Amino acid sequence: MNTVPRLSTQSVLVIEDNREVRGWICETLRTAFEGVACASVGTCAEAEALLFGRDGVRQSFDLVLADIGLSDGSGIEIIRKIADDLPQTLPIVITIFDDDRTLFDALAAGAKGYILKGVTMASLVEQLRRIDRGEPPLSPQMALRMMAHFKAFSRLLPPDAEAVVDGEALTHREEEVLSLLGKGLTAQDIAGKLGVSRNTCATHIKSIYRKLRIASRAEAALEADRRGLL
Repeated sequence: MNTVPRLSTQSVLVIEDNREVRGWICETLRTAFEGVACASVGTCAEAEALLFGRDGVRQSFDLVLADIGLSDGSGIEIIRKIADDLPQTLPIVITIFDDDRTLFDALAAGAKGYILKGVTMASLVEQLRRIDRGEPPLSPQMALRMMAHFKAFSRLLPPDAEAVVDGEALTHREEEVLSLLGKGLTAQDIAGKLGVSRNTCATHIKSIYRKLRIASRAEAALEADRRGLL
């Protein structure tokens, strides 16, 4: 009897500039999960060619594991393009960068998980299995960083900063949108979930940003958490 588990994301692209590391990641995926097809590239340019097409030819991937520091750019930009244009693809960061700025920049760009390099094969497999449980793959160190960041942020807010900014409270629909933003959904994902057009969703997001005086998804996630919407 075959006891090798399957991963719902069967087609994976690894974006990693270190040949040995990307080989190890692909080998881990193939060993741990039955039927996974793993492609790998070392640059942003190669990734964009596969994901978004070159001469009209493109490949479809269920999951992208992207490094941040690449020789010709940042993996965060790749993640942002995936979040905006490829809603069927799940972008996950795998990197050495463990600072708050990179973490929240990646999440704001649309990353659905954040894994630190240096993990064991068993740890990487366990974090990826969370995808099938509907949980974000997130290294414990980064989860602790997020909790500490939210706690520090909440201390800076006045006690009456609850729901009204410039005399305007969020509408019920705006609170729904804020909650979904905080969970990492893109505008297109939110529009589909709420059954509204993408333009209507964009209008809600713009109104939320104006009322709350925020300018990024990371700030939206912080505000959603503070309001108990996550």
